[in-house]
Amino acid sequence: MARPVAYPRTSGPRAGTEAGFSLIETLVVLAVISLLTGGVVLGVRSLVKSELRAQSGKLAAAIRYSYDRAISTGSYFRLHFDLDQQTYRLERSEARVLLEQREESGRNGRGRDKDKEDKQAEDSEKRDTGLPPELLPPPSPRRPKFSEYKDTTLPSVRMSRVHVLDLLTPRQSEPYKAGHAYLHFFPDGHTERAVIHLGTDPNDDDQYTLFVHGLTGRVEVKSGRLPPPQDFDGRDTPTRGGS
Repeated sequence: MARPVAYPRTSGPRAGTEAGFSLIETLVVLAVISLLTGGVVLGVRSLVKSELRAQSGKLAAAIRYSYDRAISTGSYFRLHFDLDQQTYRLERSEARVLLEQREESGRNGRGRDKDKEDKQAEDSEKRDTGLPPELLPPPSPRRPKFSEYKDTTLPSVRMSRVHVLDLLTPRQSEPYKAGHAYLHFFPDGHTERAVIHLGTDPNDDDQYTLFVHGLTGRVEVKSGRLPPPQDFDGRDTPTRGGS
């Protein structure tokens, strides 16, 4: 006599319960993943904000240090920003020069590479005179020789996630967002006024604004992207002897 074949149950209370538990478990897992992902994103943003705040303070300290160095050494200094490579370094010159009343940038706020321009002008003068270097007249006072000021207190700085988004002085027609930008410091105790924005992206609301005061070298660090003050074009920084 043949035994009856037992088929697995595909319906009924137990099967429905197992299917229900599987759906709930899936939803729980998705919820946990969502919470973890959100926590990671918040953690990363918190780290970026912390780095942004730290880099803003570091740049403010570098500006103040440059201002003090110019006074204490009697030399002319400038902070040289390479906005493409996101680096800045302190440079020094013994020569006294005049700043241009207005400084034109390249297209789309690209600052000119003054070192490159000065080298080209110097080479052109050599070709025009035909004299050996030792007989050449001194360089034009508008083209001082700058060299990196090597100091362990302020070494060359390379930025990573946080960038200098733009830099504006009263002599510029627009903020420099690319290329090269310079902030000058004079031995008689003043610097150029400037507004500098730092952040990770120009379209991100998380930015810091640095206001550099020309007559005192004081630097205000403010949270957010703020515009220049109303009297910014008043130029409290004279354009006489500088670098």
